[in-house]
Amino acid sequence: MSGKLAQLTPLETRKQLLLLESELNRAQLLREVGDFKNEIFHLKRQVGEICSLASSAARLASTVSTIGRIFSHRENGEEKSWVPMLLNGIKVGASLWVLLRSWLRKI
Repeated sequence: MSGKLAQLTPLETRKQLLLLESELNRAQLLREVGDFKNEIFHLKRQVGEICSLASSAARLASTVSTIGRIFSHRENGEEKSWVPMLLNGIKVGASLWVLLRSWLRKI
């Protein structure tokens, strides 16, 4: 336009306002979708941490159970041989090592 103000009819003015409102709504929707994505990301991370904690607790319970069986000298009324006790000890040691390594990585 060459310096003149364009005269808009009321209908054209309303159309321009509706277009502007539509753009504002679109921008707000995009911002809300971004916020929703961020919330989902944080929730996913927290669920992963809870699952990791539950897995570590299950491994610890299994290890404690195995240690208890190793130190009980009798199982079903029979004396245990030293070979299964040795193998169980190795298994417990490996479980403890894996648990310790995973715990140290989180620190």
